[in-house]
Amino acid sequence: MDFSKLKLDIYDLLGLILPGLLAIAEGWIVLRGWAAFILAMSRVSGTGLTLLLVFAFGLGQIIQEFGDVVIRFAKGKRYLRNSRDRFWISDEARLVKHAIKAELGHDIPSSDAAFDYCLTKLKGRFDKRDIFVATSDLCRSFVVLSVIGIVPACRISFHDIGPLDRSLKSLALLIALLVSAALLAWRRMVRYRALSEVTVFRAYLGVTKKSESLRDDMSSE
Repeated sequence: MDFSKLKLDIYDLLGLILPGLLAIAEGWIVLRGWAAFILAMSRVSGTGLTLLLVFAFGLGQIIQEFGDVVIRFAKGKRYLRNSRDRFWISDEARLVKHAIKAELGHDIPSSDAAFDYCLTKLKGRFDKRDIFVATSDLCRSFVVLSVIGIVPACRISFHDIGPLDRSLKSLALLIALLVSAALLAWRRMVRYRALSEVTVFRAYLGVTKKSESLRDDMSSE
């Protein structure tokens, strides 16, 4: 099979392959240690790299699904959709609701249904949303992998570093770095998820033919 003919989009790279590679690195360090991981990476061949990327692509699927399960369990099923829910009950949503009603002839009460409708009407004219979603999901995987990273951090600290006082200091430093990475990744995950959701409604107004007349009608009310 000629892997050079495979076409990958931005989500495949950011949302799947990169998290998969990080998960492989963590597992490798746990099993073989930091020095063995660095040595193996310096000697990887072209064929080995291709197989590694394929394996990372598959493992990235599991990491993303696991991240989704963890966040739903910890924060609720609609946590990552809170931004669209807040927008839908805000004053800014009135113009979107009027535009949808003008096209369909009836209201759409659900924020999810309205979101899907607006996204469908955009017809690929909001390509940057793919980057927003990929970045958000990449950061979600960073949160999960930062927590899992405590295990390889212990492996490095107590197996590759000694004596005990240096191992404890190393572990404390690594855990502090992992916690900081998880917190920053969480903030970025939430921000980019909001951009991928709310901007769909705003972009819809930019492409609907009746948006200008609706703005005039609502401003005169």
